Amino acid sequence: MTPADREPGPDPARELGAIDFTALFAAQIHDLKNLLFLLLGGLETLDQRTGIGPDGNARLALLKYNGQLINDKLIQMLSLYRFNRGAYPINLEYRPAADLIEEIFAEARPLLAAKSIAISSQVDPALCWFYDRDLAAGVLNNAIHNALNCARSKIRLSAAEEDGFLAIRVEDNGPGFPQEIIEHGGEVKSLDRSGGKTGLGLYFSSVCARLHRNGEKSGRIELTNGGSLGGAMFTLRLP
Repeated sequence: MTPADREPGPDPARELGAIDFTALFAAQIHDLKNLLFLLLGGLETLDQRTGIGPDGNARLALLKYNGQLINDKLIQMLSLYRFNRGAYPINLEYRPAADLIEEIFAEARPLLAAKSIAISSQVDPALCWFYDRDLAAGVLNNAIHNALNCARSKIRLSAAEEDGFLAIRVEDNGPGFPQEIIEHGGEVKSLDRSGGKTGLGLYFSSVCARLHRNGEKSGRIELTNGGSLGGAMFTLRLP
């Protein structure tokens, strides 16, 4: 039998071409997120059951922090994929702003304590608003992780009603945002890969904010310097 008489074998290029890689990557991201959730849960259990010293606790907290960062980025990518496909059903519910602040506060405190950074919060317990809890939490977690990299010793969370918007702020006492980020960060419309960074976190936050609508008003993020701690101030405004 000559080579020409042989039946053609499988064509890997053609088989790969039939795969929807965008959907495949989204599915893989979802699986990785679930596995990372189990890993973080295991670290939490280890932290509670073992009597390791302060240095060990600090290293464990850092591991949990880095794992949470990976988890947050996976959530951001998966959410953006769902936004693009129109498959994300935004869940606007009338909720106390204090509940959201308390959840974010509780999650961040052990990580910040490992770096000797104090976190405080201020919100009126009676303040309620319509917002998607998961989207808002994702935005604020990203803001806190950014603040953690820059804060000298303090981070502050606050929420208040301002001009018909719910304004939720994450402030720190670090050097503040660079001017070029202030000029463009609050109106992120696309990803910027310059400088070795994608800007995914800010892009995700901007999209999540704009998904919140009330009549002709839509949500937005604002980046400024100053505030009560004198450093960077990230504000999520929801209509």
